[in-house]
Amino acid sequence: MKKITIKDVAKDAGVSISTVSKVINNKGYIGKDSRAKVVESIKRLGYKVNANARSLKSSKSNKVAVLISDISNPYLMSIAKEVEKTIRGLGFHMILVSHSDEEGTENAALQIIIEQQVAAIVVIPTGGNQDVFQSIKKSNIPVISVDREIENVETDLIVDDNYYGSFESVRYLSELGHKRIGIIYGHTRNSIGRDRYQGAMDAIKHFNLDSDLTLIKETNFKEELAYRATMELMRLPDAPTAIYSCNNTMTIGVLKALRDYGVHIPNEVSIIAFGDQKQWELFVPKLTLMTQHISRIGIEASIMLKNRLMLDKRFPEKKIVIRPTLVEGQSCRKIT
Repeated sequence: MKKITIKDVAKDAGVSISTVSKVINNKGYIGKDSRAKVVESIKRLGYKVNANARSLKSSKSNKVAVLISDISNPYLMSIAKEVEKTIRGLGFHMILVSHSDEEGTENAALQIIIEQQVAAIVVIPTGGNQDVFQSIKKSNIPVISVDREIENVETDLIVDDNYYGSFESVRYLSELGHKRIGIIYGHTRNSIGRDRYQGAMDAIKHFNLDSDLTLIKETNFKEELAYRATMELMRLPDAPTAIYSCNNTMTIGVLKALRDYGVHIPNEVSIIAFGDQKQWELFVPKLTLMTQHISRIGIEASIMLKNRLMLDKRFPEKKIVIRPTLVEGQSCRKIT
């Protein structure tokens, strides 16, 4: 005897799968007529709700995993919030996990996620654990990667144009007359780190800027390492006249170091950072930023996720690249 699924109920009642899910989970507003039709179809067809795995896909739970690199990063948490808003309306629940940008921690988190039989995964990946992600894909669990690529694994992907953002940040400083520019970057182990690093390096070469390697600091996307690296830059016999920081977390370390060193922004050093504008609303002087379109990135990820959860038809993975925007503040000065 054929097992009755939620799709059968939706077809019989003449409503969407999400409507049936809302009735089953008692979530969201459903009109009286639609609710009555769903209840009647459930009774007539003899549909049984699996208490351990209520879902729009009968073999999986009604949980969606969101795996991010840093729960203290407002940019990443805003993406998670946008995803939660979307899935809640579909009768799903979010599992939020962090991997602290470490492959081993990410691997352990993925094992927990797999045990939960999630319906989909939204991930800001380390770039590693390709074999685990390939296995997840073979299980027909959608994987939506945000901000970074999973190396050699094809997934839905929403990213900033990180190379462009870095290149244009250095171009901006160059056009202000800066030749000796400090670069605070994360690492090159994943796509976001590589692209931002390479964009800055290519701009230094393109605009014939000082290529002294003591100006280039790898800080693993860590605030404390960025703090130390900035102190090292300012103690150079020929300190940089400007610093480009490649992400929000490192920028905190840069600014703390300049404050503790007693450096005035922008009179003594100019600052430009790649990151979220909202995080720096109260900072004085107003930071010049290569800004990420957080709301759009979150919305695009949510739309992709919704399509993967709701549409029966399989379709090719999609890549969306969003160009960041330079927003001028008062943290950079022109050198005459």
